[in-house]
Amino acid sequence: MGYICPIVYLLFIVLYPVDNNRWSFLILSFLLGLTVDTFQDTGGAHAAASLTLAFVRPVLLKLIYGEGYLTKNLKIMRSPLDRFILLLALSVLIHHLVLYMLVYFNISQILQVLQMTLFVGLSSIFMGVVLFVLFGWRSKS
Repeated sequence: MGYICPIVYLLFIVLYPVDNNRWSFLILSFLLGLTVDTFQDTGGAHAAASLTLAFVRPVLLKLIYGEGYLTKNLKIMRSPLDRFILLLALSVLIHHLVLYMLVYFNISQILQVLQMTLFVGLSSIFMGVVLFVLFGWRSKS
């Protein structure tokens, strides 16, 4: 859509299984970001932002899901929709702030960074929730 382009590859990082190997998750997140960098010519900004999000994700899961995350019994695909939206919103905020700070890399353009984080972040959250509900969400029953 030109100016506002939702970033949906974050769903891979957010929905990656909790109980899998952490090092492989970090490497896959980096490679995913590097692949996007290759096609968008952003010089490693997506790779750095994806790796940052993958590194911070356990803290976000512990913050949002509490004891359910510590027992390694967490299934994000079966979690309540409000918790998923909170996880996605925090993940998008962290990823987009890192991404646009690296893309602009100029403190005088901090308003542009915040504006892009807000608008692209809202569209990414919207698209992420729509895709999650359409293709993957199963409520606890």
